[in-house]
Amino acid sequence: MARPTPTLQQEALGKSYFSGGGKTGFLRRLSWDKPSPTLVTHPAMPATDLAHPEEDRPLSIEEYKRIQEFPDSWQLAGPLVQQYKQVGNAVPASLGYAVGKLIKDLLANSATAPPEDFKFSRYRETSHYEWRHAFERQQKTQQPSLF
Repeated sequence: MARPTPTLQQEALGKSYFSGGGKTGFLRRLSWDKPSPTLVTHPAMPATDLAHPEEDRPLSIEEYKRIQEFPDSWQLAGPLVQQYKQVGNAVPASLGYAVGKLIKDLLANSATAPPEDFKFSRYRETSHYEWRHAFERQQKTQQPSLF
């Protein structure tokens, strides 16, 4: 009997295809023109393998640092696995700046409204304005407490 031709999934997973458990592994090739997906604590974790935009390889620690906006001169401590963890657990500096600025603006009551129909999340009422509106609506419909 002839051996069946390997499927794309078998090719991508290699020997792991024949191990037990789910078959959810995949590679995500980064794009030069689109934002990076969230970095994890290792560039080749199952189901989150991040591949270089052009080369068939995982991201180097230097590329990880660039995505997270670490300065090129920034030195990381420890073995390579620990360096990936340090960078993967970080957030880009510009995200920290944006969150801090928004909190400051909200406290000063000077935050601007987001663009009309901006999709913050797949979940409902996740922007500051949507949440406040829903909270105020809920407060109006609640009966006074007896306690």
